Amino acid sequence: MKIVMRDGRVFQGTALQIVKAMQDMAFGVEDFTVPKYIEWVVANARKFEEVALNVKGETDEELAASLVSEMLRTGLTAKG
Repeated sequence: MKIVMRDGRVFQGTALQIVKAMQDMAFGVEDFTVPKYIEWVVANARKFEEVALNVKGETDEELAASLVSEMLRTGLTAKG
């Protein structure tokens, strides 16, 4: 999978690889678990973009896939 963020950054790989790459670029979230980072992204999308991301899942992989899907659905990112 390949996605392009609105700022032009491109992420490629599985949904989990994409989410981990996004986390690597984010400031102050180095020690977050994947679920905690996704929670942070959802909160920031709501706060700064006024976008509600409905992320669901039990495992890191399910949560990551749900986050990427929701980001595509809401236009926060686009398929590359």
